[in-house]
Amino acid sequence: MTMLIRMLIVAAELWCAVAGAAEPAPRGMAFDVYIRLEHGMTEGELVLRAGKPDHHAVDNLREGLKSYYYFPTVANPFLTTVSLRAGRIVNIERERKAP
Repeated sequence: MTMLIRMLIVAAELWCAVAGAAEPAPRGMAFDVYIRLEHGMTEGELVLRAGKPDHHAVDNLREGLKSYYYFPTVANPFLTTVSLRAGRIVNIERERKAP
């Protein structure tokens, strides 16, 4: 019985390692979406317009600071960073990245 449990644990660890390695490709943010973002817009409006970010980070939980990142793609070679405070956009940055 112990051997079976060990084998199941090893199989589960391998499956998690393989599943974690397959990250989705960056979707980026199109320019027409970027120009329609405004300071003060809610987080929900941001996700509705721009879609789910490629990465997000909680910068300060107490103050409600978050950053959403939309990574560069071949079609849109810009890193777009949207900073939120208490669920509202406070800063939008867009930087061209080399291919």
